[in-house]
Amino acid sequence: MRTIQDPRAREAAPGEAANEQQSPLPIVPPGSDGQSWWFEFEPANDAGAWHWRHYDLVNVESRRTIEADPGMPEFARQALLSTDDTPRVVTDGDVVAGVLPSFARTGDADAYDLTYWHFSMTPERLITGRRQATRTLYNMWAVIRGGRKPRDPATLLDLCIGEFAREVRARLKTLAATLHPVEDNLIAERADLSEVGARLGNARREAVQLRRALAPLHRAFDEDMEELPEWAQFDDHHSGVRLLHSALDDITALQDHARSLQDEFTTRLAEESNRRLYMVSVVTTLAVPGTFITGFFGMNTGGMVWSGEQAWYGTLFAGMVCATAILGTLLILRLKRLL
Repeated sequence: MRTIQDPRAREAAPGEAANEQQSPLPIVPPGSDGQSWWFEFEPANDAGAWHWRHYDLVNVESRRTIEADPGMPEFARQALLSTDDTPRVVTDGDVVAGVLPSFARTGDADAYDLTYWHFSMTPERLITGRRQATRTLYNMWAVIRGGRKPRDPATLLDLCIGEFAREVRARLKTLAATLHPVEDNLIAERADLSEVGARLGNARREAVQLRRALAPLHRAFDEDMEELPEWAQFDDHHSGVRLLHSALDDITALQDHARSLQDEFTTRLAEESNRRLYMVSVVTTLAVPGTFITGFFGMNTGGMVWSGEQAWYGTLFAGMVCATAILGTLLILRLKRLL
């Protein structure tokens, strides 16, 4: 394997000049054409030599270089340069192109924002591009710099899928851990429901986003496998495909768990609402007799009992009647087992 850093800025090592002349594409310094890196891999087993080029698609020179590539089919060029980030894999003959998801590399290890990278590959080369730095491609760059040599472009693509699937599973594990306090809170005798809804909503929202990102890959590498060229066929022995299936299973498990907690949360909210409505109903019922009596004594009519200046005890007696009516209503509710 050979990493092209800046061929024009250094002297070629012995034996490299002939290899550079045989390169199917001109070797240029990374950055001058929007290129971020270029790896060349020597033949291994029954696989031939191939190379991996990666572009920063925000750079205007990247578009010009890709558009000027004579060996790239139009559909692959569109897949690389398109701003449509819908995950997909399309094929035409021996060329495979598409869009794959990844987590953005922002410098914050706790940030898991989804982003997407585009690719086009043949048995001889893999071309990738991104508009935002991705963890998956950076990790693969670091692994290859560390000495790992993928057999062919399909193997590297499988490693990228597996790397993203591992990150998804790690993120799902973190999300599942955030649901444990929610579950403990819901089964407690006196549950604090103030933050339950927000935590459940965040977990379910992120699980849905991850499923939408992985489901097209599952269809492409499982259900639509026969549409891929023979050299790019994946099977259950590929680590990326296996990890992809495991990640989808983890998403399903998390969604089921969150859904069950959501049902429990809804039930607890309904119980709390019913309890409050019950208290309001009891207070209203107890206040009805007193309201009726005060309304009766408040009538401006002649001959009202306990009225006049001589009946100094009128207010006291009227209050006692109200209290008696309330206690009587309370006793009736108790006897009817309504309280």
